[in-house]
Amino acid sequence: MYAAASWAVPATESPQTIRAVVEAFVRAGLPPALAQARIDVQGPAPGLRFPRCDDLRAQAFGSPNPYGAQTVEVRCHAPKAWSLYLPVRVDQQQEVVVAARALPAGHVLTASDLTTLRRDAAQLPPGAAGPAQALVGQVLRYGVAAGQTLTQAMLTGPVLVHYGQPVSLVAQGMGVRLVALGQAMGDGREGQSVLVRNPQSGRVVSGVVDAQGQVVVPLN
Repeated sequence: MYAAASWAVPATESPQTIRAVVEAFVRAGLPPALAQARIDVQGPAPGLRFPRCDDLRAQAFGSPNPYGAQTVEVRCHAPKAWSLYLPVRVDQQQEVVVAARALPAGHVLTASDLTTLRRDAAQLPPGAAGPAQALVGQVLRYGVAAGQTLTQAMLTGPVLVHYGQPVSLVAQGMGVRLVALGQAMGDGREGQSVLVRNPQSGRVVSGVVDAQGQVVVPLN
């Protein structure tokens, strides 16, 4: 009569523990602005088994990237050495302003044209614009699709000064401020230079349009 053979199953490390070590490592390296970011640790692959580890550590593989994808090395130092590499993604949600519907170039934005969504900051185009209230009255340089994130490059201010329009011509500098009535010789938005003619003297000067639609000329 033979005794039944006894096979010991080696203890394995929990995938959840491995992911937790990686997440803690990545989160510790995030800047304060990303404190609430979601960290997505991918792996270990199903079916992979690693011996139980008493000293499990993580370190960056290559350059760490707190704003997107990165790779982390997980290494067991005892009792049996092993290592693996796991891809990680840091997903920081940010509120962005998007078009509520398709809008044509030249459209003056109203509150009903805009909506606010939360999207992954790493996937946003440069110069994402906001908040929505600040965009009302801005003009689209290009047509946009419904749901498209609005950027500063897509926008321009409204025309505040029109050709032939009477405008306030403000000369200021060195503690002096003089206001006269002039006639615009071209269209202008805030921050743009326009020519203005003084109807009385006939003199033409160049000034910069301010937020109130006045044309400001510095006194030297």
